[in-house]
Amino acid sequence: MVLKTNLNLIHANFFFVDIVGLSDPAMSTKTQMKKIEVLNKTIAQCEAYKTISEDSLLILPTGDGMAIGFLQGPELPLRLAIELEKKLAEYNKAKIPSEIVQVRIGLHSGNVFVVNDIQGNKNIWGPGLIIARRVMDFGDENHILLSNTLAESLHELSDEYLKEIKPVHDFVLKHGKSMLVYSAYGDGFGNSKHPTKGAALASKMEEYIQQIKTTLYPFVEVNLSIKDPKTMMVHYKRVYEIRNASNDPIYNVLHGIATDVPKNSINDLNIQVYDEDNRELKISSVSVDELYQKEFTTQFNRPVLRDEPGRYYIMEYDVEEPNRYFENAFLINCQKLVLKVEYPIDDSVHEPTLYEINQETEEKKKANIQGVIRQDGNTSIIRWPIEEITKGQTFRIEW
Repeated sequence: MVLKTNLNLIHANFFFVDIVGLSDPAMSTKTQMKKIEVLNKTIAQCEAYKTISEDSLLILPTGDGMAIGFLQGPELPLRLAIELEKKLAEYNKAKIPSEIVQVRIGLHSGNVFVVNDIQGNKNIWGPGLIIARRVMDFGDENHILLSNTLAESLHELSDEYLKEIKPVHDFVLKHGKSMLVYSAYGDGFGNSKHPTKGAALASKMEEYIQQIKTTLYPFVEVNLSIKDPKTMMVHYKRVYEIRNASNDPIYNVLHGIATDVPKNSINDLNIQVYDEDNRELKISSVSVDELYQKEFTTQFNRPVLRDEPGRYYIMEYDVEEPNRYFENAFLINCQKLVLKVEYPIDDSVHEPTLYEINQETEEKKKANIQGVIRQDGNTSIIRWPIEEITKGQTFRIEW
């Protein structure tokens, strides 16, 4: 590779690809060579590659794939990834299994250094390439995985990228350091399934509980809206007023969602988190993404300062509730809680009932709180206002 530059440090947007299963010892050398040739030829035919001048490309063959650095905009690696997977899907049609070419792709935006190889030729190496390779290594066939650096840059460019690029999980890079990885998928490209390698499966809840001793929740409201009585799809809207009682700013907040139905990905819940100004709070970490348990962290657009009034965050999501109940246990004290359920006026849903649960004995008793009911068209709305909730107190709604 010839680099027409005198710089020792280059920032680029990297595309790293390799062929899945090429190292299988049962595969003949001839078959391996054929697949590498198909990959190289297909990339060369992609518009996102062939329309870019050589002076704007850094190309590094890797044997079973290649790395390409684009010195232009951050969209190019993703455009190439999408185009490549669609072309390979066409190529794979009517091929026998041994001839199919499947790839995994990692994308990242970062720096590389210009170094001299053993023959004195200029080459590149550095964190931009290394992280793109590590991100790719987490993937399975057809995965297009992105570092948080590149994913967030693309999210800022277009709402379309918000739909196509979804957070997946925290993954361990090296020496215990982790990074939130994103996955790009849509019609004819990517892999919506969770990557199977390298996830940092460690809950942050206990650590978070220790940190929130100086965090106050003067007001919490939980709204449940039953959207479909047949599937028992429920839309949740949780509103939290947050108050900081310490001198240390609060930069982020940890969320936990438990479900009674299996969800392969956190993205299946249609989660939205935003602040009192209706600005999105970005997901900065996904620490647990199991079938029945999700745990993720969002970052405030501006930190919550000591005794700062009027600070809120709101979380909305959708999930089926086939067992027809909602339960909430408080990890810290709360001055006021409002629980509200919207449900259709017909026989498909019973009038919701509020219970208190003893966490030690699991005893359930009907709460001594009168619900206020009103009607709005074909919908009934029941509301329970509750004062002075203490840590460990648990409420359950059944319908």
